[in-house]
Amino acid sequence: MRGLSKFLWFLYKCFVFYTFLVYGLILWTPFDGWLAGFMMMSFPVLMIVHIVSVPVWFLMDRKKALLPIAAVAVGCIFLPRTFAFGSEDTAEVTRQKTFKVLGYNAHTFMLNGDRRNPETKEQIASMKEWIASTNADILCIPEFYDEDVKLFRTTEYFRKQGYRHSIKFEKTRKRDKSQYLGLALFSKYPIVSQRDTIFQAQNGMIQADIKVGQDTVRIIALHLYSMTLNLSRLAHQKKMEGMMKEGKFTVGKMKDGFKKRSEELVALQSWAHDSPYPVVICGDFNEIPYGYVYGKLRKDLANAFEEKGSGFGFTFNHIPYFIRIDHQFYDAGRLDLLNFTTHRNIKYSDHYPISGTYRFTDR
Repeated sequence: MRGLSKFLWFLYKCFVFYTFLVYGLILWTPFDGWLAGFMMMSFPVLMIVHIVSVPVWFLMDRKKALLPIAAVAVGCIFLPRTFAFGSEDTAEVTRQKTFKVLGYNAHTFMLNGDRRNPETKEQIASMKEWIASTNADILCIPEFYDEDVKLFRTTEYFRKQGYRHSIKFEKTRKRDKSQYLGLALFSKYPIVSQRDTIFQAQNGMIQADIKVGQDTVRIIALHLYSMTLNLSRLAHQKKMEGMMKEGKFTVGKMKDGFKKRSEELVALQSWAHDSPYPVVICGDFNEIPYGYVYGKLRKDLANAFEEKGSGFGFTFNHIPYFIRIDHQFYDAGRLDLLNFTTHRNIKYSDHYPISGTYRFTDR
């Protein structure tokens, strides 16, 4: 029994060593790559294991319980990325100096639903009505869908709701004017300059310099590389062969995602760094708060959830549910964040909407 205890203690010390390597990767993001990506993604699992290890080692040897306690204590430096305790909303001073940004992966407005079903039609209409009811000044919508049929004249609908200015991927829009699937940005305020880039299919970025009163803000809407993981299919596999096949596919897609998003980050940072105006970046990052892209952006910009969010702020309404991959980053030196909300009661899509209200500073 004593020999087994020594062996388990050795394994646990190796596990602690690995944990501190992961902490270093998350904290300093020294390099990208799929291996580092998988390591950083393991952070939540590491914390759970160490928390469970505290009472286990306490029962076996009280002194040894100090090691998991230390591992958990050091890991708490990442608590702001994980959980927000909620802070009071900042009172709005003047409406002219504020603007509200809504980010919502619309999942093509239920395009794959039964168009003939009255309930589906009602859900699509309700989804668009809810977006308009938020009174957001700027909409950043990945997986936006528009078609020249009554049910999906989405651009026309938002224009009637006051969003007179909009941007879509230019190449996609020109290729098929009767149909559009991809990222879209809508604004109630004038767009003075714009550009876009497509990474692949419907993934890419849109930049809009928007005139809000006497001030201008650069909004970067984005949809980074999608892993299109079907974890529910993996979870429902009954045979080992099927599990192995789905598991291999899942790991492969994740590996590609880590590499692709680190490449996309280069363009994103260039757009943000070159801006003469304060910047807000909003969209579906397909990246958890411990990842490479998130860590790099966090060095230059503030994260809206961390500053004014509440709870865990999970934004994915599908398996595995407990992840936050939709984010808003902003220039805290030139913008004040008044409030931020993850709308977890809105379940039309496989993502939850996020919204933040900002104010130009006088600094």
